[in-house]
Amino acid sequence: MTDSQTKSSFGTALLNLHSGYTDSLPGREKHIDCLKSFLKKHIKDHHSVSMYISGPPGTGKTVSLHSLFASDLVTDNFTLVYVNCSMIKSANRVYAKIAEMLKIGSGTQRECISNIEQYLKTKHKSILMVLDEIDQLSSKNQSILYQIFEWPIIPQSNIVVIGIANSLDLTDRLLPMLKTKVSLQPELLNFPPYTKTELANIISHRLKNAGVAEIFPANAIQLLSAKIASIRGDIRYALDVTRRVIELADDKIDKKIELNDVIAVLNNVYSTSGALDNDDENSEKLPLQQEFVVCALLLLLSSGKKSQVITIGKVFNVFTTICKKRNVQVRDLSEFITMCSLLETRGVIKILGQNINRLSKVLLLWDKNEVDDVLHDKQLLVDVLNDKSLLIQ
Repeated sequence: MTDSQTKSSFGTALLNLHSGYTDSLPGREKHIDCLKSFLKKHIKDHHSVSMYISGPPGTGKTVSLHSLFASDLVTDNFTLVYVNCSMIKSANRVYAKIAEMLKIGSGTQRECISNIEQYLKTKHKSILMVLDEIDQLSSKNQSILYQIFEWPIIPQSNIVVIGIANSLDLTDRLLPMLKTKVSLQPELLNFPPYTKTELANIISHRLKNAGVAEIFPANAIQLLSAKIASIRGDIRYALDVTRRVIELADDKIDKKIELNDVIAVLNNVYSTSGALDNDDENSEKLPLQQEFVVCALLLLLSSGKKSQVITIGKVFNVFTTICKKRNVQVRDLSEFITMCSLLETRGVIKILGQNINRLSKVLLLWDKNEVDDVLHDKQLLVDVLNDKSLLIQ
């Protein structure tokens, strides 16, 4: 293979290894069949129902549902309402977003709730309402979550409510009153972490579909998959690491992917000195997007009062703005929380509370000099700290 052919193959591989939606989901066939059966039963029985989907980040929850959105099953039978709850400013805004997607007007929170419930009582096409990152709607007495999960018991509501979050026990922990009525109990569907075999199959499948399977040795895929499966079984991270390995090989003269390339990237991503043997001088540096997280936190600290409370949500908003201004792929909230957990493992930050969500408080444990030592681009921190426009939301 010539250099130009190799470079073309690398480019094709990178395009097909992004964690965006795909028509093929190896390892999640049973879960997708379960979702199809759930929706078909509603169509057949005309009975409003709810479901709670749980599982760690990167286990295919959202992408499995998205794979059905364009299918005849959904387009022919449902009005789709999809809300990513991590992307709305406050939990109360979810009603306005739902009303907007149902095209039933806007107004105050109370007016939106009234409009939605009146709509549910009138004759309408079945509604498939999917609320992603639904734990972000958590409130003091869980009134928002309870209200949404109670919509299916409105007579003739003709609605399917599906909530998605990471926590396996969210409904038991936050919504125990749902157990008091059989009609309120959501069906549960859990997505476990991917195994090393499943991760390897997905990566191989993506490369094969792109027609470039030969560029990535099978033993390198096995090593990469085994390492990520042992830590979290997150397909998004597996695809991210695979892309980084290809980018690393593309900078080499021989353009060949070897086991050492995989080891170098894994050590860089997870920053674990004992994870794998590697003498890469950059192994202690932070990955780029983790650098953005730390820079966002430092900016918030430098621009506010000492007594201010900094939450995951505030850091996420600044992080998102940094990524957009630098033309870097924006992560969603669950991916962002995973990066924060990695930084906490390394001792850079401390996240308060057992359950990490948008309202969790964040503390920076390192000083500016320690942070500066692990940045690839020293100027990055200077630029971010001087750019107060990043704080304007």
